Amino acid sequence: MLISVNWLPQAMEEQPRFRRVGILGYGQLGQFLVSQLLSHGPSVGLSLAFVWARRWEALEALPPALRLRELSELPSTGVDLVVEVAHPCVTQEHGEDILGHADLMLGSPTALADPVTEGRLRAAAARGGHTLYVPRGALWGCEDIARMDSAGTLQALKVTMTKAPGSFRAQGWLSPRVAAAVASGTRTVLYEGPLRPLCPLVPNNVNTMAAAAVAAPHLGFDGVTACLVADPSVPDCHIIDVEVTAVPEHGRSLTVTSTRRNPAEPGRVTGSATRHSFWSSVQACTGHGGCVKLC
Repeated sequence: MLISVNWLPQAMEEQPRFRRVGILGYGQLGQFLVSQLLSHGPSVGLSLAFVWARRWEALEALPPALRLRELSELPSTGVDLVVEVAHPCVTQEHGEDILGHADLMLGSPTALADPVTEGRLRAAAARGGHTLYVPRGALWGCEDIARMDSAGTLQALKVTMTKAPGSFRAQGWLSPRVAAAVASGTRTVLYEGPLRPLCPLVPNNVNTMAAAAVAAPHLGFDGVTACLVADPSVPDCHIIDVEVTAVPEHGRSLTVTSTRRNPAEPGRVTGSATRHSFWSSVQACTGHGGCVKLC
């Protein structure tokens, strides 16, 4: 006797599997991504697995089931993608372990300015078969830069970031220079030179520059030129100028300059448009194997 199975209720049919996303960090950007995942995630195949923060009390408003107290509990969550939007030290300390279990989107790519950390993360991605994603953030023309670098036609890349003095979270010798810029009330060039030594001084402010170094690996953190400007006349936006110079042909070079004005609340380190760029990047992290990939 043949038995038809068309009568099976819809609830018993195979349900689509959502890609589970964990968020590390619950500041301005982390809260935005959590909100997006809860409200729009299911429509794009994503679900929120957990949220972790360096300060446990920051998660009090979240349902207990979404709070991850210890990163050592991460393997038991069944997470597919971990998004770090906390601080580069989190990836430096835990990135290798995370890549052993899931893909990792590095919201603080300034962590890669440390060659040891970069080497360890690349090796962990290759070893575990998971992808280390670097979001473009506020970097305009990311794909074009990467294509030129891959083709060997990129000669120079300079990124200038201009923000109000109060938007910088500086450390080390750069901190008193920022304080002087605040006190003077005048436009001040805080730094101009290779990107690598700048990253540990303002790790929360120059992630766009770090993304540029990843997009142009032949230049990298030592070859990309960084310029950081404090300007009190732009209290409500972040300005990013990207200057690209191609290898000369017949004595002449292609040059491209772009300017991005990103609205930002006074004192914020992240502009409002960058939040939506991050959300787009999260959706692009679909698993690309054991490599480093811009998204």
